[in-house]
Amino acid sequence: MNGIDDGSLQNIYATIKIYHRYILWIVLGSLFALDIFTTSVSLHLGNIEKNPLMVPFVNNPFLHGFVKIIAYLFLFVAIEGAVLFIQKKRPESKPFWIRMNFQTLYGIIIFILIFLIGAYLYVVTNNIGTIA
Repeated sequence: MNGIDDGSLQNIYATIKIYHRYILWIVLGSLFALDIFTTSVSLHLGNIEKNPLMVPFVNNPFLHGFVKIIAYLFLFVAIEGAVLFIQKKRPESKPFWIRMNFQTLYGIIIFILIFLIGAYLYVVTNNIGTIA
């Protein structure tokens, strides 16, 4: 066998089930940071910003970082606020159809996080391709 028993796998799955949202936030935050870094390097090499909304901010690396950090914090507060709303309503004690609505909302939250990770992975990959 490969050294991993069923008990270890169950512990890993339990840990992922508990911390999956936090892992997604860490990945997204890392991609935000990589986007700031790769955009700054790309601009330093003489390339131009392709996002028209960010053009006014990218010439100053500190302002660029600040805007991205504020955007990340806004997403964090909005999404975690929705999760807190779900947790306060205690959907497990509600009828099935109401519980399904809360589960759907949570699914949408996870989908949004994964979508944002994909979008920023594309941006960072594009930036790295531009730099190379």
